[in-house]
Amino acid sequence: MICCLFGTSFTALAIAQDKPWHLGALNDAAPSAIQSFNIKPGPFPVVVAVIDSGVLAAHPSLSGQLLPGYDMLSAPNNLRGNRSNNSSPDERDARCGQRLVSGAFRTHGTEVASLIAGNGVDGVYGVNPTAKILPIRLFGACNMTRADMLDAISWAAGLPVAGVPPNPNPASIINMSIAGGLAVCGADLQQVINRVVEKKIFVVAAAGNNFHKPLPEPANCKGVISVGALDAENKIEVYSALDSRTTLYAPGGGKRLNGNSNWAVNKLKVATFDLDFLGQERASAPFRGVGTSYAAPVVAGFISLWLSHFPDKQTSDFANELPKFLRTVTPIDKCPECSPKGVTAEAGMP
Repeated sequence: MICCLFGTSFTALAIAQDKPWHLGALNDAAPSAIQSFNIKPGPFPVVVAVIDSGVLAAHPSLSGQLLPGYDMLSAPNNLRGNRSNNSSPDERDARCGQRLVSGAFRTHGTEVASLIAGNGVDGVYGVNPTAKILPIRLFGACNMTRADMLDAISWAAGLPVAGVPPNPNPASIINMSIAGGLAVCGADLQQVINRVVEKKIFVVAAAGNNFHKPLPEPANCKGVISVGALDAENKIEVYSALDSRTTLYAPGGGKRLNGNSNWAVNKLKVATFDLDFLGQERASAPFRGVGTSYAAPVVAGFISLWLSHFPDKQTSDFANELPKFLRTVTPIDKCPECSPKGVTAEAGMP
C-alpha cells in the first residue's frame, strides 16, 4: 500500500511538473501566470510570424503548426549563399569565419515558436495551439543587416519586397524576440512599423535583456507592443529592460525560486534540440526558456488566442480592451515612474 501511494504521489508530481506553469496549468497557479491554459482557441485561424533564427520543423511539438516561411538573410551573411524559401536555422556546427554558432542560438526560433503554438506533445503547450507559425529567418552564424530586418518585417506583413516572392500567408501578428538596436527608433524602422500597423497587424517585440536599461529597438518604436519579463512570483526579472514605455510584462523565467511550488522552477518549457550521449541531435522539451525573448511570444500567443475568437478585432481594439486583460505587477523602486502591468486571460476571453 505504501508502495502504491508513493507511486501515485510521484506520478502526480511528475505530471504537475510537466505542465506549463506560465499558462496557469497548475493547481497552485504561479502569481505571474497568464491563466490561458483552460481557454480553448476559437474557430478562426491566426498566422503569427516569428522573425528569428529559423525554426526546426522536425520537432514533434511543432508538428502541423508551421507554414512555409522564408530565409531573409542576404549575402554575404548567409552561409547558404542568399535568400531562399529554406527557413531552417544554420547547422549546429556552422561557422561564420572563426565564429561558431551556439546551439542555443540555433534553436532560439524553435523555442520561441513553441511558446506561441506548441501542440502539447511532450508537455510543450503554446498559448494558442491552433495558431500557425510563419517562420522567417533573420540571423544565423553570421550577423543580420538592418536592411534584412526591414525586409523581414515587410514580408511578414504581406508587403512587397524586391527580389522575394510574395508572401501567400501574411501574418496577423509579428513576433520579434530580438533587441539591441538603436536607443531611439530609427526613421527607417519606424516607417516600416507604421506601414505594418496601418494594415492592422500587431507587432510584438522583446524589451531586451539589458539589466534595467531603457528599451532598445525594435521595442522602442511607436506602435510596437514591447514586452518585459517577469519571474513566476510576478516580479520584474533583474535582466529585463526597465522603461515606463514598456507595454506589458509576461513570464520570462530566471533562476530557480525558493519554495516547493511546482512553478519554482521559474523557467519556461520549450521545444528545442539537444545532443544525446552519442552526439546526435534529438528533440527535447526542457524547462529552459529564460529572457524577454520568451516573454514576447507569450504575449504574441495571447493576442492570437484573442483573435481566434474575434477575427475582426484590430490593433486599436486591443488597445481599447487592454485594461480588462491587465493585472498589477510588483512595482520596482528603481523606476518610480513605471506602472508595470502583466496580462491575464481571466477576464475578456470566452
